[in-house]
Amino acid sequence: MKTACATLAALAALLATLAAAHDVPRSLPGRVEARAGRVEAWIDLAPAYPPDLQKHLSSGLTNVIALHVALVPEHGGDAVALFGREIDVLYDVWEESYGVLVKDPAAPRGRRLVFTTWPALKAFLSDARADLGPLTDLGAASWVVQTRLEVNPVSKELLEKTREFIANPAAGARGGPSRSVLGAFASYLLRGTDAGTEAHVFRSAPFTAREVASR
Repeated sequence: MKTACATLAALAALLATLAAAHDVPRSLPGRVEARAGRVEAWIDLAPAYPPDLQKHLSSGLTNVIALHVALVPEHGGDAVALFGREIDVLYDVWEESYGVLVKDPAAPRGRRLVFTTWPALKAFLSDARADLGPLTDLGAASWVVQTRLEVNPVSKELLEKTREFIANPAAGARGGPSRSVLGAFASYLLRGTDAGTEAHVFRSAPFTAREVASR
């Protein structure tokens, strides 16, 4: 427990010190729904990727994609839920296939997949689904989903801390050991991205629990 708290504290401190650009958050196609009493965000990430993504991922080198999704109050404040995912992609030039390792709260140690065509891999990378906690946590407030996507993260320290965060899924839930970590991530997502990086930040349209439950 002490190790987990130390990791979360380090992650919060790191996120709080990251420099930020002034990009205006954009939206992505998607929807927020209630399933079995939980809030689920379905996000189409295709517009977020760079045009030359296939070239990057077919280079024969390992490429990393980092995804963070946070549920935050529309008018500002701490996040109440957080989802993180890391996707490692390595193209096998001999087999002409893409080996993929996915790490997220459902599989902290990673699950391996193989794609034999680029369209199949692109479809997989574009379809993001994030569990954002119990519907009852929304109350009567208005919320937005903040999404941050980065290809080959510049900050290796941030990537390492993100991996440690994924390994402790309880930290991303409301009432977990670290509300400060959720607040730090929300602040990081809202600030935007550094110039020259392949990182992009997006903000959904606002919604309420009643709207989500009726869909």
